[in-house]
Order: sequence, then C-alpha cells, then structure tokens
Amino acid sequence: MTDFLPITLEDMHARGWDQADVILITGDAYVDHPSFGVALIGRWLESLGYRVAILAQPDWKSVDQFRSLGPPRLFWGITSGAVDSRLNANASMGHKRREDLYSPSAALGLRPDRPLLTYSARAREAYKHVPIVLGGLEASLRRLAHYDYIEDQIKRSVLVDAKADLLVHGMGELAVAEIASRLAAGEALETLTDIPGTAYRVIRGAKAPANCIELASVSKLAQYRDSFMAAQLAYQLQAHPHGKPVIQEQDPEQLVVHPPATPLNSEKMDRLYSLPFTRKWHKKYDKLGGIPALVPVQFSITTHRGCFGGCSFCSIYFHQGKQICTRSQDSILNEAQSMTYDKAFRGTISDIGGPTANMYGMKCSQTQPCARLSCLFPSKCKHLDTNYGPMLSLMDRILCWQNDLKRKVKTFISSGVRHDLALFSNDYITLLSRHFVSGHLKVAPEHYCPRVLQLMGKPDFTVFEEFESRFTNASKKAGKEQYLVPYFISAHPGCSTTDALKLTEYLVGRSWRVRQVQDFVPIPLALSTAMFVSGCDTKGSQIHVPRGRTEKSLQSALLQYHDKKNYRILADHLSTKGKIDLLKKICHAQSQTARR
Repeated sequence: MTDFLPITLEDMHARGWDQADVILITGDAYVDHPSFGVALIGRWLESLGYRVAILAQPDWKSVDQFRSLGPPRLFWGITSGAVDSRLNANASMGHKRREDLYSPSAALGLRPDRPLLTYSARAREAYKHVPIVLGGLEASLRRLAHYDYIEDQIKRSVLVDAKADLLVHGMGELAVAEIASRLAAGEALETLTDIPGTAYRVIRGAKAPANCIELASVSKLAQYRDSFMAAQLAYQLQAHPHGKPVIQEQDPEQLVVHPPATPLNSEKMDRLYSLPFTRKWHKKYDKLGGIPALVPVQFSITTHRGCFGGCSFCSIYFHQGKQICTRSQDSILNEAQSMTYDKAFRGTISDIGGPTANMYGMKCSQTQPCARLSCLFPSKCKHLDTNYGPMLSLMDRILCWQNDLKRKVKTFISSGVRHDLALFSNDYITLLSRHFVSGHLKVAPEHYCPRVLQLMGKPDFTVFEEFESRFTNASKKAGKEQYLVPYFISAHPGCSTTDALKLTEYLVGRSWRVRQVQDFVPIPLALSTAMFVSGCDTKGSQIHVPRGRTEKSLQSALLQYHDKKNYRILADHLSTKGKIDLLKKICHAQSQTARR
C-alpha cells in the first residue's frame, strides 16, 4: 500500500474497512515522511497487519471530529507532534511564536496549548472505554514530574494529568507493537504493566514492581527545588534498557516508569525505513500552502539513531538512548536511489545522518551497563569504539553511487557534526570537506569559557579551534572556500554576564557575526534543566543561573552584538564596565552589518 494512511471514514471504506484498529491523533498536520513520528508509527503498525487511521490537528473545541472515524478497535495513540508543544508555541523568554511550521502555511491556532491533555479528554469523551496511549517526543520527555518553563512550575507527568492509560517513551516501535499485539489477543488493559519503554498509573488494581527505585514526589520537588538535581541523577542511572523501574508519587496517585525498550537492531531499522512512505504532506494540504517543516527534510536520510555525546542541555539521550542503532549501507543506498524516482527530487539529498552525523556505526565494547552520562566528556571512554571504518565506507559508497548515475546528484551532511569526535579521523574530515559540505558546515562549540563548557558537558574551546584548523586546511586542499557555522547558547546555567562578555570579546576579535544563537531553554529531562531548577551543578555546588528577562536579554544581545537593535542594551552595559573600546568596535560592526 503506497497511498496515505486513511484520514476520513470514506478513506477507510475505500479500503474495505468498517473500523480502524488504531487511530493516531497528532497536533501536527499529517506528513507521510519518516522524520515525522506519526507516519513512522503508523507505517510500522500497518506493516504488522493493523488497520491504522490518522486524525491530524482535529478541532478540539467539540467532540465531533473525535467521533468522525468511529472508535478504534484497540486504542487511541495520541501525540502532540514532532516538537514539544511548549517549545513549538513559545520562545525561550515566553513570548508566543509567530508561526507553526508543522501546520498548513505555518498557520497558528490549529492545535490546543496542551495537546496531550486536550486530545485525551476529547477521545475519552468520544468513546469512554477505548484505551488511550500517549507517545511522541513531548510524552517521552514529560514522562515524570518535570519543570515547565512557561508556567515556572513543577508539573506532574503528562500521563497523570491527561488521565490516559499508558505512556510510551523513547523510540516507540517495539512498545507500541507489544501493546497492539496483547490488546488484539484479548488481554485486559490492566495487565499491560510490564512493557519496556512504557509508563503506567498505579490504579485499578495495578501494582508496582518490587524492584522499583523511588524518586522524590511532585510535592517535594515543588517545595524543595534544590532536590531536583538529585532526582534527575537518580533517574538518569536507570534510564537505559538494563535499568530498574522507577516509581514516583504524583499526588494523589503513583506512577511507574519502566526502563527504555531495547533499541532496534540493524535488521529492524532497515525494515522500518524501507516502508512505503510517500515523503509528502497529505494531498489535502496542497491548496492550503503545504507544510513548511517538510521542505528542509523531504529528501534527507536517517542513517542511525542515538547519541553518546551526553550534552547537558540535550535530552536526546532520554529519547533515543546512548546506543547507536545503525542502518545497513544497502538500506541507506536503496532509500537514496528511491528518491531519484520522485518527480519533486531536484538532485540534492539535503542530509544523511542522525542526532550526531559522525556516530554512524560506532559502539561500546563493554557488555555491562554503564553509569557515565557521556562517552566523550570529560574524556573519551576507553570502551568507546570510535572506528570510522563504517562511516568512511558509507561515504565512499555514496560517492560511487552518485558517479554511476546518469544525472547529477549531490549528497550533503547537514546534521550536527561532533567536532571533538571528528578529530579521531583525519580521513573523515578530508572526505567530509571534499565532498559532503555545501559551503557551510554547522558545528556547536556552544560557548568559549571553560567553566560554562564544563557545565554543558562540552570540550574545551581549543578542541573546536583544532577542528576548525583541520577543516579549513582540508577545504583548501580540496580547492574549496568553505566555512563553519558555529552554534552558541546564551544564558546557560552557570554562565555569568562576565562569561558572556568574554565570548563577545572573542567573537569581535575574530569579526564573527554569529547567526546560530539559542537562548537557553530548560526542556524536560535535560541535565541543564536540573541545574536551572535547583541552582546547583551535579556535585551540589551552587552556580549562578540567569533567570530574569533583563539578564537573559543582555546575554543574548552580547552574542548578537552586530545587530543594531541591540545597541542600547550593549551600550548601557559596556559603559558601566568601562569597555568603551569594545563598544566602538561593536558600533563599527553594526554599521557594516546595516550596509550589507
């Protein structure tokens, strides 16, 4: 079946269905592409023989659309979409975003503020006895008590607030398949309390496993925010496939979260990504301007999942895990070949990679569970196999495939490259620079000051400078003028205005006008968020945390010193610091930027 999954009752009847087994509800528009979780889970369930329908961005103001497809035979699967709904709707300082890239023509207002809660309530209203399973990125990251930066509150698990039956966290293929299989076999919902990669509420006779690790309750975390770091570290020790279940008092009920499911092996990864995705938005959006979020990823290829970098501000570890799950080279090349048959393909594969592009094929040689938060920081773990053989072989095969084609095709690596990891292979840097960079390569030094980088879980800035030197030399040898596009974070916990100023002085000294700047956002489950909430580092030492709009705006302006709109805030601050010479240089940079 190569058409879209059904979205209407008429679509279902055209397939000869009188009822769907599973109906997936999403806060995004329906895009049938493997970068979108609903499409991935929908196609996966379809391949297992289930009848799957999609309810995308339903009108939540009444129950009518939630009844439009009839009741699902097995369960509702509900996700807020590809991005956490708070982050999708709000910028770091709380103001509303002006567009929603996952909606037709980036229109606003097509999803509720809290999709998981609202959709669950409507689904329950529509068909009271149909099980509700939450999943996707937001459910995964908000599986436990968590900090909400918009409300500045410690919130209960979304599973509890949504009053849903189960929550799937992490990459959910195996957990969702087991839920569907056991419900289809007639098992009672109350017995589904032993599935890896899920969470459940301790209600209706359900019991907690005997070996649970107890975490601080919601009320304790709310009352004593300095305990948030200890709770984060306690959970982090169990957040791997060999960990123990955790239990947390949610007031008034308890929640059990099982360890993540075992990651997919290469065979299952190949099967998953070979499913018949159309790689298009649903045709109903053609007259509505399309879905902007698809455009940059439409002709991209996921080569692997997982990241062992362990950056403090990132929560990929909790969603995809540290173990790298790698697709076979044949599977990747087959997907690339299929793109060339698409009428919309213009000869460019925009990206081949994963959360970190240069981790393809890498693995840990240790067979026992590991408590390290990062395999690279503060130094490379002795058990980490950084063999670039699989990555280099894949790149060579892609080049050979391109040369054999009758049309010109270019393939780029646009997803993040871990620069400290890249230093383990000059051959990788050479091949990357010569063939896989479009002119600009994104890298993420994140900051300049050693103490801030240490809190971020990032290497010293001299490591970035070493990578920059090697990349520049390799580009020159290839006869190309190419540039790095550095990514920085402002107002990270532990970063003072003095630290931010040192970074600005470095940037001004090099005449760097940084475009990739992110004001720190405390997203759930990230270690940096625990620093933000508790005000301390992982050892319990107090650190400075930029909180107010005034300081956060100043740190952001210091990174974007070249923007004329930041003149007044910079002039006031630098004058009080006696940095008149620096202010003159900034004025000159702003005037140059304005003339461009």
